Amino acid sequence: MEYSIGNYKIGAVVVVFNPSADLLHNCLNSLLGQVDCVCVVDNSSADNSAVLTSYGDKLKYIPLMFNKGIAAAQNIGIDYFCQNGYDFVIFSDQDSTSSDSLIKSLVEAYFVLSATVDISCIGPMPVNRKTNRPYMYDQCVIDRCEYSGIRYFKMHSIISSYSLVPVKNFAEVGRMEEKLFIDFVDQQWCWRAAAFNNKACVMLPEATIAHELGVSSKFLGHAISLSSPFRIYYQTRNLLWLCRKDYAPSYWKKMNLKKLVVKFFYYSVFPKQRLRYFGRMLKGVKDGLLKQI
Repeated sequence: MEYSIGNYKIGAVVVVFNPSADLLHNCLNSLLGQVDCVCVVDNSSADNSAVLTSYGDKLKYIPLMFNKGIAAAQNIGIDYFCQNGYDFVIFSDQDSTSSDSLIKSLVEAYFVLSATVDISCIGPMPVNRKTNRPYMYDQCVIDRCEYSGIRYFKMHSIISSYSLVPVKNFAEVGRMEEKLFIDFVDQQWCWRAAAFNNKACVMLPEATIAHELGVSSKFLGHAISLSSPFRIYYQTRNLLWLCRKDYAPSYWKKMNLKKLVVKFFYYSVFPKQRLRYFGRMLKGVKDGLLKQI
């Protein structure tokens, strides 16, 4: 298929929460040369417009003044681009950066591969910023493929940062699940796209983005992400709620249920606020097992 990337409108959604000004500037400078508009949706309790005044009309700033969660903020950005006639939406974390040609390569690959696979979203391989090793579980790969000279992986899910989604897919698959609030939002959308719309998540292993997960600690052979009590509640609740869903992959359920048991031991012993952690995890278990969120 012949096309010009200039014929397609691409918008970027960046959700921020108490951002570092330097990191946010790096993120925006990386995006603005590659897309038509960046929509910054701010979950912070303070207005950060003062640090964004130099970007002009290519930046849309939407302050929410309280934390509505990653899913709700992403949906606000999605709605903005759907209502303004955009063809693609790409997501970015507030501290992500990419090469100057990454988005162009994703769009080009999307059009080539669309001849052989119905794509829900397409993205680069995330690599550890410190070790340069991929952040990817082999179990997450459904198939390793090649078409028209492009190597690609069909995945159960890909991370949202620098994932490219055709706007038409939001009408078919739906928006992000706001009831999840923060954790597993990107995975759940990918699983829904596959289960209910037969669409595939695609990762390009030769296109990469430097990524860094939060601080973690090794415990009983597992990497334990060190989160706040607020965050640990959503991690626990959402995990157990999603384990009740047929569309969640079995490998993901087994892997994360094992981690949950290890987390219970870790957070019950080591943190200074261990009683608070334990209480939030217990509430997460109760709500994840008994409530429909």
